[in-house]
This record gives sequence, C-alpha cells and structure tokens, in this order.
Amino acid sequence: MKKRTKIMIAAFCTLFVIGCGAGLFLLKKISAAGGVRYLYNLKHDTAGMGETQYHPEAEAGADGPVTCTELTDPSVLGIKETIRFKKSGETIVWDEDYVYSRQEPIFFDDEAQIPSVEGMVTFRGNYNRSKTSHGIAKIEKEKFQTEYWSYDTGKILKSSGTSYWSGNGWTGQPLIVSWPDETKQVMNLYPEKKAKENFTEVIYSGMDGYIHFLDLEDGSESRDAIHIGMVFKGTASLHPSGIPMLVLGSGDAQTGLFGENVSPRAYIYSLIDGSKLYEFGFNDEMAPRTFHAYDSSPIFHVATDSLIYPGENGVLYTVKLNTAYDESAGTLAVSPEHVADYTYSTARATEEAFTWGMENSAVVNDNYLYVGDNGGVFYCLDLNTMSMVWAQDVYGDVNSSPIFSKEENGNYIYLATTLTEATLDEHSMGEAAIYKLNAANGSVVWKKPFECHNVDGVEGGILATGILGEGAIEGQVIYSVSRSPKLSSGYLVSLDTKTGEVVWQTELENYAWSSTVAVTSHIGAVYLVQCCSDGSVLLLNAGNGMLLDSISLHTTLEATPAVFGNTVVVGTRDERIVGITLK
Repeated sequence: MKKRTKIMIAAFCTLFVIGCGAGLFLLKKISAAGGVRYLYNLKHDTAGMGETQYHPEAEAGADGPVTCTELTDPSVLGIKETIRFKKSGETIVWDEDYVYSRQEPIFFDDEAQIPSVEGMVTFRGNYNRSKTSHGIAKIEKEKFQTEYWSYDTGKILKSSGTSYWSGNGWTGQPLIVSWPDETKQVMNLYPEKKAKENFTEVIYSGMDGYIHFLDLEDGSESRDAIHIGMVFKGTASLHPSGIPMLVLGSGDAQTGLFGENVSPRAYIYSLIDGSKLYEFGFNDEMAPRTFHAYDSSPIFHVATDSLIYPGENGVLYTVKLNTAYDESAGTLAVSPEHVADYTYSTARATEEAFTWGMENSAVVNDNYLYVGDNGGVFYCLDLNTMSMVWAQDVYGDVNSSPIFSKEENGNYIYLATTLTEATLDEHSMGEAAIYKLNAANGSVVWKKPFECHNVDGVEGGILATGILGEGAIEGQVIYSVSRSPKLSSGYLVSLDTKTGEVVWQTELENYAWSSTVAVTSHIGAVYLVQCCSDGSVLLLNAGNGMLLDSISLHTTLEATPAVFGNTVVVGTRDERIVGITLK
C-alpha cells in the first residue's frame, strides 16, 4: 500500500508540474497576445457583417467635373497643405494659400493604364488597381497541381534587434514580366535564360533584403539577386513602357554596420546590370511623421517621364526622372528632379496617433490621384496644382488599395478600412467597412460595415485589396475581411457594385490579409485564388464563392499572389517563393 501510495503521489506531482507548466505557457501566450483582452476576444465573436447603408442620391454628379461638396470640402477636416518645389533653382516651401501650376501637366488617359510590356508590372497590374492576373488560364479540372516549385529566400533582423522580418509579407505581390527579346539581350540575365524562348521572369523583392529573379516555369534563378539589406514589405513597380527600371521602397528601418539607424527610403534600380540609380525620401525634414516607410506601389507617368510615390512619412513625391535609355548600347541612367512634393495636416492629426502616411497604392485618372492615409482621410489630389480637391473621412486606417471604376453613369472608387485604436471599444473590437465613393466629389454611395477583432498585434478589418468583377462576374466587387466574426476567421464577400448588398458570402476558417485574385479561364469562367493566414491556398468559383480545391503550404501567408496564365506565384513567411499550377 505504501509503495502504491508513493506511486500515486509521484504521478499526481508529475501531473501537477505538467499542468502548471502548461498553464504558465498559456499565461505567457495570453500575456504576449494582449492579456485579458485576448481571452475575451478568443471567447466572444463580434457582430460580424452589418447592414448596408446605401445612398443613391450620392451618385449625382459622378459623370461631371471633379469638385467637392459642402461635406467633402477639405476645410471640414481642417486640412492644411504644404508644397515643396523649385523656382529659379531655389527650393520653395509653401504652407499658405498658393496656386501652384505644373509646367509639364500630368494626365492619365485609358492608354496610360495599359503597360506596353506584357505582365504584372505593379500592384494589381495597373494604376486603377483593377488587373489581378495576366492572360487566360486553361483550367479543366478546377484543381491545383499538388506538386509545385519552391525557391528558398531568407530573413533579416528587425531594427529592434529582438525578432526577424522573414520571407514575404503584406502586400508583397511579385511582378511577372515577359521581356521583349531585344531587352533580354542587354540585361544581365543568365545566358540560358536569354536564349530561352517564351521566357517569363518573376521579380520579387522581399523581407530578406534582396530582390530575387526567377524563371516562372520552374523557379530557377534567372540572374543574380540584388542585395540591398533593407526590408521590402510592399510591391515594387516596373517601368510600364518596357524600360528595364525597377522602383521599390523599404518598409522599416535597419541597423547599420556601426549600430546606426538606417532610415527606410525609395530606390530606383537598373535591371540592365542591377545597379542603384537613385534613392530618396529618407529622413525628410518636410515629413510630418518621423516614421518613414514606402509600402505603396509607385506610379510612372510615361509622357512626362515622372514618378509618383506616396510615402508613409506623409509626403507624396513627384519626381521628373530625366531618363536616358539606349537599348542598343545597353545603357540606362536617370537625373531626377523633385518637381513638387506634397504633404498636409488635419485638425485631428498627431504623431502619437499615426494619422499621417500612405501605405495603400494610389489610383489615378486624368490629372487626379486618389489615396487614403493611416488616419482615415481618403482624398483626391489634383496633380497639376498639387492641391486637395475633396476629402472624405472613412474613420479607419486605409491599408487596402482603392480601385478606380468607370461605370455607366460616372466614375467611382471602391476602398476599405482597417481598425485603428481610435475605432476600438473596451474589448478591442471595432468597425471596419467597404465603401463606394463618387469619384467626382467624394460622397459615400454605400458603406458595408463589419465588426472585427484587433488584438495580439494582428490587425482586423480589410487589409486586402478588392476585385472589381469583369466578364462573368461583372457587377460584383469582392473583398476578404479579416478577424470577423471570430478572432481567427474572416469573410470572403461579394457585393453588388450598385447597392452594396451581398451577392454571396463565404466564411473563411482562417482570415486573409492577402488580396484575392481573379483568374479567367479559356471558356470564360472566372475563378478566385485566395491565400489565407494558416498557409492554405483556396480555389473558388467566383460566381458563387463555392470552394473547389485547396492546397496547404503549412506556413503563414500574408503576401498577395500574382497569376500569369496558369501559374500562381506567392511568397511565404517561412522564407519560400512558390509557384503553383492551376489545372
């Protein structure tokens, strides 16, 4: 009996120790994830999807001139603008009423939205952010091929020195391009890639400090990677005319060789030889925000040889590149001039609230640029006067990139918001929303709200950019919504573009920051590819949201894939780039 009692006591003690250890582990996890708030959110669902608020009267004037209404006048938000430009060789900064006029006017017509080089040259394919894939896919089995190519990347220590940026994150879309034969021959591609027929190149900047170059067919290296040593979270842009020029921006500071802080900045690189042509936007005294980062995907205006780059430091840069490209000689150079840089403040903007700064990728039409900021101001800027035409308060962080849409009765913009501290209740829940705005005056046509979670350092709401339906799904706009109604779940929802009412909805077991991609098949059917936070890649019917197939990459996925023909390319947080075939 004594022996049995000792065994029972020993077993009890062992279980007690194991239980205490598991409890301590759970407590540490809960503490790291937000303590009591995390527990509350884990056990309590939000209200989820709310009722659509439709205002048909707001459609008035959508086919007219761009102007503000009484409610969207920038003065309502206490907007004060600052322009920096050069006059007679001297840098001038104006922060009072001043009428600036660009000497070489910028104008984006429909032709300026179509790149002359074949492929995905910027985030969401064009400057309307409406092209989510390239080409037609031959899809017969409606499945993913189970075998896929994989290329190993890496990681880089954060400036805090306590953790790493790894692989590819949000927005993190690769670029994919089929170079003309003449251009291939002047670039530093490997000889076998120069000689290869139908060669298509994947260009992927990542959070390991490199720009990687791969063959779309098998994931093999197509040229030497470029090492920059900075973190790249956003999506780069290629020159849309086919000039082998890449522009990209770093998303966080780094610690230098001697312990110094290296500020994020924007870079221009030659893809002839991989050389750096220019860098700008670091430690800018004009910036209203001390944090500098460049997650937005920049815009080229080919006719005026201009680069337009919104920064998370609160400055929008417009730069004349003075590009000198001689394809026959294999030379490329730039002599950049900052023609006009722009920033503003609002009556409610403070550095502590992080309400300045643009992380989303802007859209352009005619001489107007449309973009949102971290504090919920979505605005229209006249690029030729560098003045704000209208401003709409959308009450949340605008991480999702807008979509510009030309419709039967006028021009519209679709956008969505992410939760911020200012929009949260005592339980770290709050409202994010999808909006349709009248592009001419900023009025809200409809709003679709979602109550979401925002704890453990992972944002809730809509970080993904939507799909504006074409062909078989015309009249739909499709978004993924993260952390609603459950802490780990989300929605994939299709809304009627006219009214904002639900066409179909699919609940995602694991939320998605990654933007959904639409793929059109050879028979006109439209499919959706959705990457989720748990590493699953979903294939769905775009007409009804029905799941057709899935494949797991067994990691965290935050980046947006690019699709070229039948191949889906996406980077993972566990330091891989993968190429998956649709069959």
